[in-house]
Amino acid sequence: MKQCSVSTQTIAMLRSIGMYSKEDLRRLQKIQKAQQFCQYLLRHGITYDFCIKHGEVLGCLESDKYYQRFQDYLGEDYVICKNLLLQERKGDRQKFLLITNSQKKVDLASVRETIGSRKLEFVGEEEMHRVIDATPGNVSLFSIMNDSNQEVKLVIDEELLDASRLAFHPLYNGMSIFLQPKECFKFLNMIGREAMIVPIAEKELEKAKQKILA
Repeated sequence: MKQCSVSTQTIAMLRSIGMYSKEDLRRLQKIQKAQQFCQYLLRHGITYDFCIKHGEVLGCLESDKYYQRFQDYLGEDYVICKNLLLQERKGDRQKFLLITNSQKKVDLASVRETIGSRKLEFVGEEEMHRVIDATPGNVSLFSIMNDSNQEVKLVIDEELLDASRLAFHPLYNGMSIFLQPKECFKFLNMIGREAMIVPIAEKELEKAKQKILA
């Protein structure tokens, strides 16, 4: 495993001598937080195969570009996970964290039928921060631990269970960890959360494109 270590003392020293900009220090603090979270996982018996540091990313395509640089190290046997925070447009406005393969163009209308919800929309940045203490680009499976009021229902695409490794950000989009699906469920069990395991449909247009390209 490759890890990045930044101590509190190091950050304090760099701040005191003015060696780094505020932005640099902000990033170092985020790296430290992610590192502490990874250590938290390991202390609780939740293991991951790889941990890499990269530039901060806002989407799965950006992540994939960085992962390609580590191809010799990571191999190709992993799935980059797409993490969508959704809510009902009307009624109870239930919230869902949907996790699926990043390459899948999700059909939200089909998802609505599968999970028995009203029409779905994406949660805004302000509400995202309030509910799971995350910002766009930083949402992952692990964000569910910040949902102290359990407002969010976790929905996992059943096809992810067949993957060898899943890639998630450890609460910071400048790092990624790669772990087996069973470790994800160990994490959920540890924090007392459950997940709906359902098939997530792809948009019909995307299915048609894939058939043409096949």
